Amino acid sequence: MFEGIEPLQLFWGGLLHSATIVSALLALLLISRILRSPRTPSASISWIVVIILLPIVGIPLYLIFGERKLKSYIEQKGQLGLPEIQDADDHSINSLLTSIGIPSSSNGNTVSFHQDGKAAWDALMATLDGAQSSIDIAIFILGNDLVGQRILALLEDKVAQGIKVRLLLDGVGSFALTKKRLLPLTERGGQVAWFIPVMHRPLHGRTNLRNHRKIIIVDKENIWTGGRNLASEYLDPNGSADCWVDLSFSLQGAVASIYNAIFEADWHFATGSPMVEAMNISQLLSRGKSRVQVIPSGPDVADDPIYAAILMSCYTACRHIKIVTPYYIPDEGVQEALKLAGLRGVVVDLILPAKSNHRMADIARNRYLRELAEAGVRIWFLSDKMVHAKILVIDNIFAMAGSANMDIRSLFLNCEVMSGFYSEADILWLSNWFEALREQTIRHHPQPVGVIREMVEGVTLLGAYQL
Repeated sequence: MFEGIEPLQLFWGGLLHSATIVSALLALLLISRILRSPRTPSASISWIVVIILLPIVGIPLYLIFGERKLKSYIEQKGQLGLPEIQDADDHSINSLLTSIGIPSSSNGNTVSFHQDGKAAWDALMATLDGAQSSIDIAIFILGNDLVGQRILALLEDKVAQGIKVRLLLDGVGSFALTKKRLLPLTERGGQVAWFIPVMHRPLHGRTNLRNHRKIIIVDKENIWTGGRNLASEYLDPNGSADCWVDLSFSLQGAVASIYNAIFEADWHFATGSPMVEAMNISQLLSRGKSRVQVIPSGPDVADDPIYAAILMSCYTACRHIKIVTPYYIPDEGVQEALKLAGLRGVVVDLILPAKSNHRMADIARNRYLRELAEAGVRIWFLSDKMVHAKILVIDNIFAMAGSANMDIRSLFLNCEVMSGFYSEADILWLSNWFEALREQTIRHHPQPVGVIREMVEGVTLLGAYQL
C-alpha cells in the first residue's frame, strides 16, 4: 500500500494527520467552552470564527488571552478567603458588595491620605522604620532607581535586625529589576517571590495576568496602600515635586485583616507556601472613626466587585460624580452609566492626563471621551504632569481609591484592590483633593475626527484588554 513512499514522507504525513485531529478536537473543546462562557455574543462569534478559520493562530491566542475568570487558576491560587466582619451597615453599595462575597465595611479605622509624593514617601519610611516583627510588600513596580535602592537598603537593614521581610513583585511590572539588586536582601534572609514571572512554567498562571495591587503591611496592623508604585515617578524623597500626581494612604484598624488575607493568598500562589489562617479581627484595636471597606477584584475573586461598585455608584448618584484616572478605556456598562448620569443632570467631572505614559491608551480613549462630552460630561486635562491617581467620589456619600484604573484591564483582568470610604471626613478630603487638582487642569472639548482617525482608534481598541 505504501510502496514508493519514502519513510520520511510517511513520518511527516502521519504527523500532519495527527496534528489535524488534535487541532480539530481542541477547537471543538474551546468552542464549547466559549459557548458556555458569560461573554457578549459579538465576542463569542469573533473567537469562534478565528478558531475555525485560522486554528493555528486562533487556538494559541485564545489559550493566552481568551479567558479572565479561570476556574483552574482560581482553584490553584485559591479564593482569597477573606475574613468576615460583623459590622452592620445598610449603605446600598456596602449591601451590594456583601451580597457578592466582599466583607462588610467596618467602623473604627484610622485613615491618613498622602497629599503628594513627599507625604507618601515620608509615611512609607515612617511605617517601615517602625516595624517590630514583620514587613509584607506586594507591589506592581519596584523601581530600578534611587527610590527602589533606598527601599531595598532599608529592608536589608530590617532583616539584619531580625524582622521577617517578604517581598512579592509582579513579573511584568518589575521585570526591569534584576535579581542582582535583590541578592543582598535574600542573602540576609529576606524572602522574595515573583507573581507569574515572564519566564515561568506554562501551567503556573499566565503572563497576561498581573498583580496590580499595591499593599505594604507592617506588623500585621499598619497598612500603606493606594495607587503608587515604589519608584521615582511615584515617590518624592526630596520634595522636588517632580513626581507624578498620585494618591496613596495609610490605614489601621479592622480593615488590616482583609489586606493581610489578600497578601497571604497572593504569597501562597506565588511561592506554594502553606496558607496562613485569617487574622482574628478582635486582635486589631479600633483606633479611629472611619468606616472603610476593602474591595479586591481579579481572577481570584468570583465576581467583579470594583466594577459593580462603580456601576452602582454611577446609577445612584444624585448631584456629582468625580473621577480621576490615568487611562479611560471602559466597557459599555461604565460608559453608558456615565453618559446616562450626565444626561439626567448629574455633574460628572473626569480628570485625565493630557498625555499619559501610554500613547496607545491615549488614542483608544478618544472615542469614549467624544461620547461622554456629547452627554454633558465635563472632561479635564492636566497638561504639565502625568496623573496616576485612581479615585471616585459620589455626592457626599461614598468614595473609592486604590490601584484600579478606569479601563478594561483593571476592571476585568488584573488583581486589584480598592478601599471604599463611607465616612464624611474621608469623602470630603478626597473631594477637596479632587477640586484642588481640577483647578490645575484645562477643560477639554473633544472635536470630531475623520474616517482615518476613527479607523486608527478602532484598531487600537481591538487590543483594549492589553492596554
